[in-house]
Amino acid sequence: MAGKRPSGLGKQRWLLGLLVVVAAIHLVACPYTKVEESFNLQAVHDLLYHRLDVEKFDHLEFPGVVPRTFLGPLVITALSSPAVYVLSLLEASKFYSQLVVRAVLGLSVIFGLWTLQKEVRRQFGATVATLFCCVTASQFHLMFYCTRTLPNVLALPVVLAALAAWLRQRWARFIRLSAFAVLVFRAELSLLLGLALLPPLCLRKISVARALRCAVPAGILCLGLTVAVDSYFWRYLVWPEGKVLWYNTVLNKSSNWGTSPLLWYFYSALPRGLGCSLLFVPLGAADRRALALLLPALGFVALYSLLPHKELRFIIYAFPLLNVVAARGCARVLNNYKKSWLYKVGSLLVIGHLVVNAAYSATGSYVSHFNYPGGVAMQRLHELVPPCTDVVVHIDVAAAQTGVSRFLEVNSAWRYEKREDVRPGSEHMLAYTHLLVEAVPGQLAPYRDTHRALASVPGTAGLSLNLTRLPPFDVNLQTKLVLLERLLGPS
Repeated sequence: MAGKRPSGLGKQRWLLGLLVVVAAIHLVACPYTKVEESFNLQAVHDLLYHRLDVEKFDHLEFPGVVPRTFLGPLVITALSSPAVYVLSLLEASKFYSQLVVRAVLGLSVIFGLWTLQKEVRRQFGATVATLFCCVTASQFHLMFYCTRTLPNVLALPVVLAALAAWLRQRWARFIRLSAFAVLVFRAELSLLLGLALLPPLCLRKISVARALRCAVPAGILCLGLTVAVDSYFWRYLVWPEGKVLWYNTVLNKSSNWGTSPLLWYFYSALPRGLGCSLLFVPLGAADRRALALLLPALGFVALYSLLPHKELRFIIYAFPLLNVVAARGCARVLNNYKKSWLYKVGSLLVIGHLVVNAAYSATGSYVSHFNYPGGVAMQRLHELVPPCTDVVVHIDVAAAQTGVSRFLEVNSAWRYEKREDVRPGSEHMLAYTHLLVEAVPGQLAPYRDTHRALASVPGTAGLSLNLTRLPPFDVNLQTKLVLLERLLGPS
């Protein structure tokens, strides 16, 4: 007799479509990337277009503060290469390859969310699973980040698969996936996944001996894999995540990029990341099954708060767990809809909070659209300068950090340079035919007599309240970059 199809699975396929559509909207609205995403994006570009000619890779010229693993980019490259190959046959711009690469990453994260959703459906029921997808889709940060080539996001599909295995009590699979996520991608995941493993160890659902039998071989294999692969690409013996762990925790040099108060994750990052759904987390925690999800997530955020340098993306792995708890709280209200007027009001609040989340998400995506002047400047360069022109363009730091990537170097006959050791107005700078320059007087003054402005590229300078329109705010824009073209030949 054929196995019974999981209840409601066929009817809930639209939820998968909802997640894909929301991620695609964010991708199309903000197709460019920031400096935090650059290593993985450039690595995928180089693997796609230079293959194993490592000497041409971007990371050897611009290695960054700490080395990063190539294992994530290798997987994304393998999954992206068929579509990129078709685009090359069609002679499409490399810009579309960038969209493909980011879309593949987004689909990987969504596949992880869908896998987790199936386990939520199995343990909590169809209503909680449906609300989990709706809550996740309505929020801004998780869906916006899911297509961005950040180290945290590359780890996310593995983390989601591990959490799904944890919910299903497949301890060996959970431990092996955790070892891969921790040793290859992000060492801080040992906090989250370690806290998740504590209850089954304490309740003797898995023995310490069995956990070690799974963890030790998996750890040796994962460590050997990342050291072997990354030492090849970096040209020296290296364990990238070990270097990152030493830099961030032991040396505490991540503080050079700013610090935040101890409780910043709780009063700033979590409210922004979860939106109004945060209000339903305490209600969901009344279910002991949901509480088992909540405690590791909050414990992870609390422990990670001890590091002074904080960014919302550092705790993004906790969002899916918190969303399950919030979904359980929402389901508790909806399931009691007919009991009293209080639950009827609560049900309206459940629906209303999704609308508010979606409005916030749309606003965030709209504002973020203006945050990538470097990408826009590169697009304008290729629109304004005939492709047959002899072009040698210099891209300054401000442009490189706000959207420029090797995928945007679409003219193979042009030369693109990002050298940082040249002084504004120097003879070497005057040799470039075109310059992408930050719009500050000190940067522009040396070229007043030698260049003309082809384009000025605006960027976000803040928001201002405007109650006469919807949405009730204005995005304040100011010129961030200027595209300059040389008038005379070099002296």
